[in-house]
Amino acid sequence: MKSIRTIALIVASTVVLHASGESFDSLVDRMIALNPGLRSEAYAYAAQRESLRSAAMLPDPEIEGGYMWSSGEPGNKTDITVSQSMEWPGVYSAMRREARLQSKATNLSEQATIISARENARILLAEGVYLNKCRQVMVNRMECIDSLLDIATKGALRNEITLLDVEKLKLERLEVLVRQTELNTQATQCISAIGAFIGSIENAKDIYNAIEDYPAEMLHPLAIYSDKLDETPEVEQSRILAEASRARSEAERRRSLPSLTAGYHFAREEGTPFHGFVAGLSIPVFSTRGKSEAARLESMAAEARAEQQAIEQRLSLESIHASAMQFKTQYESYHKVLTDSPTPRLLLRALEGGQISMMVYLIESASHTDAILRMLEIQYRYQQAMAQLARYNPGN
Repeated sequence: MKSIRTIALIVASTVVLHASGESFDSLVDRMIALNPGLRSEAYAYAAQRESLRSAAMLPDPEIEGGYMWSSGEPGNKTDITVSQSMEWPGVYSAMRREARLQSKATNLSEQATIISARENARILLAEGVYLNKCRQVMVNRMECIDSLLDIATKGALRNEITLLDVEKLKLERLEVLVRQTELNTQATQCISAIGAFIGSIENAKDIYNAIEDYPAEMLHPLAIYSDKLDETPEVEQSRILAEASRARSEAERRRSLPSLTAGYHFAREEGTPFHGFVAGLSIPVFSTRGKSEAARLESMAAEARAEQQAIEQRLSLESIHASAMQFKTQYESYHKVLTDSPTPRLLLRALEGGQISMMVYLIESASHTDAILRMLEIQYRYQQAMAQLARYNPGN
């Protein structure tokens, strides 16, 4: 039979997770390396870059040939023409500039995809840490209830134990068991989510079992994160796309100038060869009507989107940072009160000495357990916010 002192050691034990030797960040790196979606995105981005390489090429050269015959003089005729058409030269420089900017924007989009994937991986692992800590709290609670049931049924307490007390203990045990089942289900769902992320449920179990604790990170002042805001892929990409749109607008404006055709012409008539050149000029009277203005308006829209993206990113950063500060303050307040708190031991001593009833003890100890779970939830919310702030972290 366990003593009250033994129970006190159980309820006062801290939440400590096993050590696997693999850090939180290394687990994130493993998940990123195994993610099949990122591999697919990498191929797609590579295809986009290859397509952009041919964006500012000249049209293919044209070869025309003909053979003409007649029944009389002067006889049959053969001619061949090789020609090359092209836009006004300034069009291609604008197109090449747009292609370079679009390629850079593609690279930034790929970076943003990887950063978002790392954020999701961090949140999934943080959920695993949170669930494991909650499960450990409920294990301690279950051991305490089982020990009290053992003591109560054998009359080891000084105060009188009623049948109602025993039934209340059994009910409390059932509630703890239900909560444990819920946490186990959530842990299974977390493993499934990790498995979906990396494309392997077996590797997901290994990663989940390797989770130790949250990463040790410092929450910096807002100004430090704000300094990194313009360097984020989303903001920089929108700015680059606005520049690309301006280059496209310039290309459309230059297309209002004539396009050129030049080539070599060979003909043979009555055995006599003729050599010469051909030149042509295409006046864009109808084909470019309205396109230059449409491109200019699209350029203005892209600039407005870039400004809006910067504003949205700044507001999002401020909101996330404010939430992180709030959760940090709340967690520190809970941690200061609950860490090495004498409340569990004092409650057990009072129960043992007959100063409080079993009912009062269960109510007060349950309140203390709820406070610990609330502290762990706040800590988890804080880690979620830190995962979102990681893209602005000066250490990244």
